Amino acid sequence: MSTPKTQTTSEQNKQLLLRRFDGVWSQGRRETIHELFAPEAILHDGQASYRGPDEFCRFYDSLRSQFSDFRFQPIASLAEGDLACLHWSAAFRHTPTGKQMQITGTSVVRAQDGRFVEAWQNWDQADLAAQLAE
Repeated sequence: MSTPKTQTTSEQNKQLLLRRFDGVWSQGRRETIHELFAPEAILHDGQASYRGPDEFCRFYDSLRSQFSDFRFQPIASLAEGDLACLHWSAAFRHTPTGKQMQITGTSVVRAQDGRFVEAWQNWDQADLAAQLAE
């Protein structure tokens, strides 16, 4: 009889990061933000920073007011200790024009007790602007 394998902390953190993209963006579950982000969490998004789940919800609401039909695809994921990293691709629709768009980005998170306490992400905002201008 084989013993069930338990996930390492690194693997758990990778799964947590995948859950963020699937639940928050692909499924549109705003409540996942409060489930996954610790109250003191900070998200560094390029030059902007969002503190706590409520500020991230405002960022989320702003994007959701302009774009819909999000489909995230993980490209590569890595994890070590309390850090996990995901390089991803996202396809979505610009709601006012109906235009289909696609971008890539990379997110790194630091997790503690099954929640994010700090995150850094960069995504191709220049490509998004160019697609909107076409």
